[in-house]
Amino acid sequence: MTSKQLAVMDIHGSDPLARLFIQKWNVSPIGAALFFIVAGIVYAGILPRFWGFPLEIDGVNLLNIVLVFPVAGYFYVRQPASILRTYESIARYLREEDDYHFFHLDKIKANHARPIWWLIGSGFGLLGAWFGITFSIQHYQEYWYSANGLEIFLVQTIRFLAYYCIGVAASRHIATSIELNNLFEHADLPLTVDADRLEVFRTVKNFALEFVGAAAIIALNLGLQPLLIDPPMPEYAIYVALYFIVAPVSFFLPLWEAHLRMSRIKNVMLDRLNYDFQEESQRLYRKLDNNTRTGVYSKEAETLNRLEQSIQTVSRATDWPFQGTTFYRLFVTVVSPFFLVIYEIFVNIASNLFVPN
Repeated sequence: MTSKQLAVMDIHGSDPLARLFIQKWNVSPIGAALFFIVAGIVYAGILPRFWGFPLEIDGVNLLNIVLVFPVAGYFYVRQPASILRTYESIARYLREEDDYHFFHLDKIKANHARPIWWLIGSGFGLLGAWFGITFSIQHYQEYWYSANGLEIFLVQTIRFLAYYCIGVAASRHIATSIELNNLFEHADLPLTVDADRLEVFRTVKNFALEFVGAAAIIALNLGLQPLLIDPPMPEYAIYVALYFIVAPVSFFLPLWEAHLRMSRIKNVMLDRLNYDFQEESQRLYRKLDNNTRTGVYSKEAETLNRLEQSIQTVSRATDWPFQGTTFYRLFVTVVSPFFLVIYEIFVNIASNLFVPN
């Protein structure tokens, strides 16, 4: 029998790590974050002492241990509940003739169950681990994280898991965006002047911003690298390019069909109202032309006035499921990991221009 509601495990799909750690072992978001912190303390603070390396962690690795990897694990575990809440907020706006509880739900479950989503995460994790292993082999026994084969294995395994979490979270976001756009295509969306006051738009916008916010925190690793070390190329350039492509696109992707749907509804209403206004104005013109008595056209004049007000009201309605200030929030969030680098570049340019050599 087909289930009539979604569950968090449906969002996990066929992800093997989610089935093991979340469904079987019941790992919480905080637990996932603590795992990466404790693992970092072990492989960076304890084990290197046995290999004869002093306690010296550069800023990038410290940032990974205390912030980037824990945020990746936390968001990986927490994201499915946010996705589930977003789906539920849209269900009430679907057209009555659409059998949401069978057709749409089964389609959503099938999409999230596709192995491609966790395979993307695996590929991203392997890419990150491969870059790390390559660098460690090139500098074998030179740093604490390349002290020996066991240390390299431990560090890059944790790195793989963190990058896996990031990759799966991104692929889940894509899968959810596809289904949200399908649902919006079948939804009767109301026009509104303030989109943030409508629960469905607020929920979807927050879902999109949550992903961008998590991506920005993770990208602090990229934003601070030029200030702390010489970033390894081409790995650094690839990750920066991916971030500035993925972060903005990930915000608009789940909202795009809602925007198109709202634009269509708004344009249909405006076309109809303008047509009625033209018809009523023609009717008034004929009365004015055929009658010399005053007051016989007051009904038509009142109708025209109401239609004009309706046209102005509909014209003011937004055709984006968020307010304009959200664009500024998005821009600041995306660029924020690189503020210090931008500031340093600005200071250097100003110094070269105004301070004599």
